Amino acid sequence: MSAVTTLAVTVAAAAGAVALCRYAEKRTRPLRAAIDEMRKSARAKGDGAVLDYEQDPESGVFKPKSAAR
Repeated sequence: MSAVTTLAVTVAAAAGAVALCRYAEKRTRPLRAAIDEMRKSARAKGDGAVLDYEQDPESGVFKPKSAAR
């Protein structure tokens, strides 16, 4: 291939890649917005409580820290 052909194919491939990325971003925007909204609502109503488990040495089962001792 000549240099001009190589340059033209490179530009076309780059333009196609940009178009594909824009298309994919446009198609996934509602899904990402829904996920962000769920994260915000979970963060807003969460009281900051964390479930903390540890392994019971006798049975090997994971239980809440307060119940394992």
